[in-house]
Formats: sequence, structure tokens, C-alpha cells
Amino acid sequence: MGVKTNSIDMVNGPLWGKILKFSALYMLTAFLQHLYSAADVMVVGRFAGQAALAGVGTCSVLVNLFLNFILGLSAGATIVLGQAIGAKDKKDIGKTAHTSIAIAICGGLLGTVICLSFPEPLLRLIDVPENVMPEASIYLRIVSIGFIPSLVYNFGAAMLRAKGDTKRALYIVTVSGIINVVFNLFFVCVCKMTASGVALATVISQVFTAIAILYILCNETDALKLDLKRIRFHKAPLLKILRYGLPSGIQSSVYSISNVIVQSSINSFGSAAIAGSSAASSITNFYNVMVNSLYQAAIVFTSQNFGAKKFDRIKKIMFVCITYVIAVWGIQSVITAFFSEPLIRLYAPDDPAVLEMGLRKFNLLGYTYGLLGFMNVMSGALRGMGASVMNMITSIVGVCGIRILWIATAFQAIGTFESLFLCYPLSWLGTFFMHFTMFLFVFRKEKRKLTQQ
Repeated sequence: MGVKTNSIDMVNGPLWGKILKFSALYMLTAFLQHLYSAADVMVVGRFAGQAALAGVGTCSVLVNLFLNFILGLSAGATIVLGQAIGAKDKKDIGKTAHTSIAIAICGGLLGTVICLSFPEPLLRLIDVPENVMPEASIYLRIVSIGFIPSLVYNFGAAMLRAKGDTKRALYIVTVSGIINVVFNLFFVCVCKMTASGVALATVISQVFTAIAILYILCNETDALKLDLKRIRFHKAPLLKILRYGLPSGIQSSVYSISNVIVQSSINSFGSAAIAGSSAASSITNFYNVMVNSLYQAAIVFTSQNFGAKKFDRIKKIMFVCITYVIAVWGIQSVITAFFSEPLIRLYAPDDPAVLEMGLRKFNLLGYTYGLLGFMNVMSGALRGMGASVMNMITSIVGVCGIRILWIATAFQAIGTFESLFLCYPLSWLGTFFMHFTMFLFVFRKEKRKLTQQ
């Protein structure tokens, strides 16, 4: 498969510019994708009140709990496609593409059925206050209808990223973000809907993204071309995706469970704390996007060079990604230092209690996302080299183990709002050292195999 206009040659030539281009385009795409999630929180916070804001915010952990497992499998699809592209195996590329979309459809359907059937019991599991329950319940039911189109888009975008194409996903998200914001304002400000309005706007924009990504894939001219009639599970690529993606999916689910525990602790502080935490999380999600773009680069660049047996380039990829994380960390620290209060006020301009709680969380976490970047880059390298099970084990032990242990011990003893969120940077730092040790082990092992062949 020749090099295409929308692709990046990851196995030849300098890395600094290519990783920057890939990461910047992914970052911009994900920024816009999160922008319409932020628009949900911002519009409902400014125009629908504290309870509606808390309802939308508290649902995010449950939505992530259902979606992150399937999205973890998309990381497996990216790795399998990346290795196939690096090895120039056109047949494997085609079968993997069709299997990936089948996974997205089935996974989304399952999540939708569960959330439509049991919204209140699910919300009670995380101790949602009764005054927040009506808004949270209707939001969860409506937004779950968009699970299938959301997953179809994300799997499709992951397939394009596997060959270095991040431009077209950016175009799709740009348009969908505009659609989301327009419908948010229409439903909430004109139709006087609350959480249900922003949920409906989200679903409409997600349907657009799914249609657009399928149109692009169906009109590809290379081995990634999709035929809707051929969407089904192909055994060989399915097993490969499960091999690489299932550990990632399990890891993401356990992450989500640990976040459910954190959210349950937040809920114990009341609706103002939930609303303030939701506003702070909406902002820090953009920080997460910035470092996550380098995680995605680490996965894709490593998987292609691993498939091409170019181990020396893998070391360079790690160095470049870590250097960019340090630069991003500096930018985030400056933003946190000078703009924390104006940013929180975008979500709750007239509610001092929500503003206070949001600032307490944001001022603690805003300076620490570089640690997440270090952890994620090492995690991406492990996945790109196929060490998904090892990555899953170290992540669960590090991230989830440290968080749950902190909440069960130190947080219970201290009991303050700020002490709860210390579990995040501590877990990122501890897991980074675990991932780094595992990376050195796997890299040397795989390179030794190559020299013995």
C-alpha cells in the first residue's frame, strides 16, 4: 500500500515533525470533540441551574463505564491495523476494518439497552442525591441512545489514525461541534429544556459523526475501504483485536470503576460539590486531551515501527513524545496559574458555592497532568509493541490500586474535598515508574528475539 496524501510515513524519516503533526491534529480533533461535551456542561450550568449541572456531570462516570470498555477494543484495532500497515498486509487490513465496525455496533447496542432499562438503579449505585436524580436519569437515558453512533465514529477515526490520517476526523468533529452547540442553545434557551436538551443535542451530533466517518471509509481507495455489506466478525482479526484490545478494555473499565468510587465520594459533599467538580472536570478534560494526543502517537508510531522491526526508532519515539509532554505540561501550568477562576466562571457565573468547589479541585489537579502524560506515553509504547496484558496488569495495580487504597485510608482519615483528588497524581506517578520498568523489559526482550532470528 503506497503512501497516501492523508497518511504519514511513520517508519521512515525524521520523527519530530511527524509526531508533532500527528499529535497536533489529533489534539485539535479531540479538543473539538470535548468542546461539545463542555458545551453541554456550560450551557446547562449557565441556563438550567445547579441541579441540572450536577445531573449532567454525575452521569459522565457511568457513560464512561459503559463506553470505555468498547473504546479499549478500538486501541486493539489501531494496533492490529498499524502492524498490518507496517507489514503491508492488505488482506488483513480489510478484514480488521470490517471487524472493528462490527464491534462498535454490538458494543454500543449492549450499552444502550442497559442504560435505557436501569437508569435509576445505576445512578443510585454512585449515591446520586435525590434532588439531582430526575435530571441525571433523563440525561442518562437520552445520551445512551447515542452510544452506537459514538462508537462507530471513534472506531472509524481510530482506523484512519492507524495509517496516520488525522485530518478528516478533525473536519468531522468541527462540523459536529457546531451542530451540538447550536442544538444545545436551541433546546435549552428556546425550548426551555434542561439536561434532556443537552443530551438530545449530543445524540444528534453523534449521529452526524457516525454517518460522516462511514461515508469516508466507504470511499477510501486503499485497503482500508469499507463495504457496509461486509461488516461482520472475521475470526483472525477479531482474535487479534481481543488479544491487544481486551486488556485495554478491561483496564479502561477498572479505571472507570475507580472513578465511580471517586464520584461516589464527591456526591457525599452535596450538589454544589458535584456541580463544581463537573465544571473543573470539563476543563481538565482538555488537559487530558493534550497529553492523550501523545499517548495516541506513541501507540501508532510504535506499532508501525514494531511491525516493520525498526526498534531503534521506537526509542526515539519515546524520547520525542516525553519531550513534548514536558512542553505541554508547562503550558498547562501557566493556564492553571493565571486563568483558573475565569475558566470555572464560564460554567457557574452566579453560583459562589459551585465556583468555590470547582476552584478547589481545579487548583489541585491543574498542575499535575504532565504526570499523566508520562504514564500514558509509556503505556502507549507497551501497547504498540503488543504487551497489552502486561500493560493492563501494571495499570490496574498502579492506577486503580493506588486510588482505591488512598480513598479507603488517607481520604477517610483526612476527609477534605482536596484530599480526595490527591489519588489522581499519586496514581499517575506510581504507574509511570511501573510502565517504564516494563517498557525496558519488553523492548530488550523483543529486540533480542530479532537478533536471534
